[in-house]
Amino acid sequence: MKNSISCIIIDDDPTAINILQDHIAEMPRLKIHRTFTKPIEALSEISTESNKQLIFLDIDMPAMSGLRLADNLKHKSHNIIFTTSYPEFALDAFKVRAKHYLLKPFNMGDFAEVVNEVLSEYYDTQRLVQENEEAFFLRTNGERGRLTKVLKKDIIYLQGSNNHVHIYTPTNDYSVYMTIKEMEEKLRENEHFYRVHKSYMINTTFVKEINGHKIDLGKYEVLMTPQYKAAFMDYIESQTLVSKRLRD
Repeated sequence: MKNSISCIIIDDDPTAINILQDHIAEMPRLKIHRTFTKPIEALSEISTESNKQLIFLDIDMPAMSGLRLADNLKHKSHNIIFTTSYPEFALDAFKVRAKHYLLKPFNMGDFAEVVNEVLSEYYDTQRLVQENEEAFFLRTNGERGRLTKVLKKDIIYLQGSNNHVHIYTPTNDYSVYMTIKEMEEKLRENEHFYRVHKSYMINTTFVKEINGHKIDLGKYEVLMTPQYKAAFMDYIESQTLVSKRLRD
């Protein structure tokens, strides 16, 4: 499944691992990544991995306790759920930043309730990160301490003028102190924005019509110049419906 969460199980009891594997298999958003019966081996492997994972971790294990292992992972961004028979360790579990605590023996209902709570927090965090990546925070009109959030998808077009960029959206216009070239660099990875003029960048999702060198953006109209036409028109051609019979 796309955007599934990788799970690691660390428990010295193979039976406990099998139970967790069965429960994880019932959760569509989860997939098994690794299982370990030796905590030191698990720590060595997990410490080198950068992907955020969901770790089901026993507490009472030989050589290294789950609490100590979790303490060594505090600098990582993994989500840890302790699975243990000892309720007295609950407070210590949260001191090492565990997300939740499952008391053995637990059934599928208990497991699903805890996992869904952790996943809800995870996806909320991911959504906020994604929103911030898809937005600018603007300090407009030189007002210190005041920032305005503008979603990139809401930008119709941008106009560079005298070391300022004017940003036009369906509801508001903004002006920031930077050049159009600097703005182009910030939007380089966004597939919807194209430079069509030395002074203009447009969001292709707002294009209504192209007539010669004029681009109709609904509320606005901008001009396209030969210097910037090629890349933009290549994109338009890739989105144009043409019968194969006309190309043959």
